Order: sequence, then structure tokens, then C-alpha cells
Amino acid sequence: IAAGNGVHLSRDGGITWKITTGWKITEVMCVVPDPADTNTVYCSTPYGIFKTTDGCATWQEMNNGLTSFFTPSLIVGKEGRLYSVTEDGLFSSGDGARRWERMGLSVSGTRVIAQSPADASFLIAGTENYGLYVSHDGGKIWTRSESGVDHMTFYSVVFDPVNPEIVYAGGYVTGVYKSLDGAKSWKRMNEGLGNLNVHGIGVDPLDHNRLYAATLWGGVYTSGDGGATWKNAGLTGAQVWNIVIATF
Repeated sequence: IAAGNGVHLSRDGGITWKITTGWKITEVMCVVPDPADTNTVYCSTPYGIFKTTDGCATWQEMNNGLTSFFTPSLIVGKEGRLYSVTEDGLFSSGDGARRWERMGLSVSGTRVIAQSPADASFLIAGTENYGLYVSHDGGKIWTRSESGVDHMTFYSVVFDPVNPEIVYAGGYVTGVYKSLDGAKSWKRMNEGLGNLNVHGIGVDPLDHNRLYAATLWGGVYTSGDGGATWKNAGLTGAQVWNIVIATF
């Protein structure tokens, strides 16, 4: 769990929890396990990127090459390449975060990055105040995705796991946007969504029409028809920052 006082780890299915990070890593904004190595985990913080290779026993700063240490989120992409968003734009690393390199997007206030499950070169970034950006060459060249978008702050971008031409995006008072054509155009899908501050979107990998929206002060909303309609699913009034759907 990424929390305001460090990385929390449970080894008994969530019955008990232990803070694994020390005083140096306080607020954690994102925790990302390496899918190729269960002992390797990355976390992004307002103070940069940290990494463990021993199952959270020890952590090491991994900020070489970053020009801004405010790193709201990161992902482990295909072939293990890392992508990190910062207050100073987008960075990537091909060597396990030992060295970060600036990518083509230098928009201030980049907040989220997503990679197509079908095409590693297709990336979408959400920013604060500057909208959505798309790259089709692995992050070298970016263009703003504007058609149908009338909001500028986005905190969540998610590809449909079945049809990668379908993409969802959410953010500050945006509700949920949906694209059916690979982010060329967007449509708002907010019927029944009682809170439009969407910080996280989850797509059920076993039923790609089942969606979940994490809202700020509105709890969790769910949709069973690909975002056409929504209903509250609980935690009413809570600040919910993210949704992760696990399948076993």
C-alpha cells in the first residue's frame, strides 16, 4: 500500500500490516511491483523514486538523471522499461532505474502515464492543466489529444485489456472520458456518476465492461456497461485515490 507515512506490506492477505520504509520515505504516491521479480518493487514519492530488490527489507534512492523529484506515478512497461512522470515532464529508464533519461514530453505537471497492452510504442500521458498527450513512437514525439476533451487535468489513464483501442481517462471534475478509437477522440461517460473527481479507474480483466472509478470524497462507483451508466458501490464520502483489480 502507498500511504502518507511510507510503504505498507502485508504477508498474510491483509490481516496485518508493517511499514517497510524508514523516515526518509514518508509520503508514497505509487507502489509498483516488478512483474518479472517479486522481490523488486518501485515506489514514487514527492522526493523521487525508491527501489527495493529484497522484498522491501531495504530501499535505495534511484534519482540519477531526474530533474524533478516530485514523481506522482510510474509504470513498469513492456520488456521492463520504466516510465516515470514528474513535475518536469516524462522520464524513462531501461536499466532498472539506475539512470533516467528525459523523454519527448516536457509538459509541467505530468501526472500519469499508460502504455498500450498491444503496442509498446503507444503511450498516453495525463497532465495537470494541459490535457492528454499521445505518443506512437515510444515517447519521442507527443501530440495533444483534444477531440471531445473540454477538461485539462487528468490523474488516471487506463487501456481496455481486451480491446486496446478503448481507453478511459479521469481527473479533476472530468468524470470519466472514454475513447473508442485509440485516443483520437473522447466522449464523457458520466450518467449516474455522483462525483466527478476521478483519481483512479479500474477495468475488470475478466469482464472488460465492468469498470470501477475511485473518486475524491465520493467513494467508489461501478459500471457494468462500459461506462454508459454508473452507481455508487460503497465508501461514500471517502477519498479513494486508486483502484487495483487482482485476479487469481
